Amino acid sequence: MAESSSEEKTESPSQKRRDDARKEGQVAFSREVSAVALLGSFLLIFYFLGPLMLGSFGDAFRNAFINLDLSELTLPLLIEISNSYLRDTIVMVIPFFATAIVVGVMASVVQVGFNITGKPLIPKLEKLSPLKGFGRIFSKQAFSEFLKSLFKMSVIGYIGYYTFDTSMEQIINLIDTDSRNLFQNSGAIIGNFVFRLFLAFVILAIFDYLFQRWDLEQKLKMSKQEVKEEHKQTEGDPTIKARIKQVQQQLSQARMMQEVPESDVVISNPTHFAIALKYDREYMQAPEIVAKGMDFIALRIIEIAGENDVAVYHHPGVARALYFQAEIGDTIPEEFYKAVAEILAFVYKTKKKRK
Repeated sequence: MAESSSEEKTESPSQKRRDDARKEGQVAFSREVSAVALLGSFLLIFYFLGPLMLGSFGDAFRNAFINLDLSELTLPLLIEISNSYLRDTIVMVIPFFATAIVVGVMASVVQVGFNITGKPLIPKLEKLSPLKGFGRIFSKQAFSEFLKSLFKMSVIGYIGYYTFDTSMEQIINLIDTDSRNLFQNSGAIIGNFVFRLFLAFVILAIFDYLFQRWDLEQKLKMSKQEVKEEHKQTEGDPTIKARIKQVQQQLSQARMMQEVPESDVVISNPTHFAIALKYDREYMQAPEIVAKGMDFIALRIIEIAGENDVAVYHHPGVARALYFQAEIGDTIPEEFYKAVAEILAFVYKTKKKRK
């Protein structure tokens, strides 16, 4: 029971898991956002360029039929008329194609940023599994797509009925109007229908995008064991790290012990702390700590000092304070100048007497 609960994905996904999923193409992407952005851009094109495009289309259509009424219609003339008509039509269609490409790319970038990967296109054998395919049919994603399709059909039906019902009088009046007014009024009715549809789809796109983000978050959630494994992979095995730290400390101690014979004095506690100091008046402003240790290491420093004729001076207060207030390679703090100067003076005087 405890094992099954430990495998529940209750932990928020780590940044590494999010990055790995992004590389695999698993991102919060809503097709509804792209669709509504495209629909909105087409509405703007129609709003600003609609009259110009319809006028150009009408002129091309009218010229084509006027030329078809000619008594001497030859093949070259027919080709010229067709080319002219196609050119006018292409000019009107180009803004829609260009807008579709630009808006499609921008909608994707806004949602997921720049994330170019081909991994989702790589065939996977697991996708051919009938059981997994059956599971995808009844998944949350499939259910949400079904609800969206149902919502779309309902919205389109309701908005279509509402637009038709409110425009009934205007539609009846179209019977006795000329072709220009017919086109204009029909365009206004269709425009109202599409704009209402656009507003409804904006709401759908917002909810769908939020759902995609929530669904992705649920898919990327991790179990406690997965969190531990990932931490172990990124930070390293604690046992190995402890061993590496131990080796580093041993190497550091070995280098430190090599500096003891070159020191001028070792200040001890006498057995709990030991501080090895070196002082060169020409190159140093103050004595420098070249080695320090506690307990066993302190005894080893004192032992090496004795083997190399380095003076060992017993001063418990200074030894303890220097151990906790300074590190190897540091010069002694200013408050110890007087005490250390007295110690060094005594050491130098003793050495001079020996000589």
